[in-house]
Amino acid sequence: MPETHVVTALRAKRAEISGHVHDLERNLARHRASLAAIDATIRLFAPELNPDSIPPKRTYRRTRYFAKSELSHRVVDVLRQTAGKPMTKAAITSAIVAEKGFPVGEGALSEAVTDMVLTVLRRLSKQGDIAKSGTSRDAQWTLAPAIL
Repeated sequence: MPETHVVTALRAKRAEISGHVHDLERNLARHRASLAAIDATIRLFAPELNPDSIPPKRTYRRTRYFAKSELSHRVVDVLRQTAGKPMTKAAITSAIVAEKGFPVGEGALSEAVTDMVLTVLRRLSKQGDIAKSGTSRDAQWTLAPAIL
């Protein structure tokens, strides 16, 4: 005898996902129509330009783990707390995860936060706010003297 509560839950989940797929397909059709109209307009004004040669722009999705510029501020704060001693990205990430109260040891979450921290470290390094010593996994990060 089938478990009716399981089947009912599966039917509800399937209906929900099917609704999402239907909405996405409708949005996709609308965006494709808009793209076709833009391509036609480009061909009117620049017949020699192939619209397919224009690379797609990567979309940016804001993370829901940190507010705007929160991660940058946290990275700088963690580096400030070490009083100028260099730290690895793993140590910086661990400190931020502990401060934020995220569960420790979560695989995907930890990797995502580590990637975000590394991106922030690279950007702050290019701006001259922090300094990097070493290469690759052995890299150490510290605040620039002007920031201390």
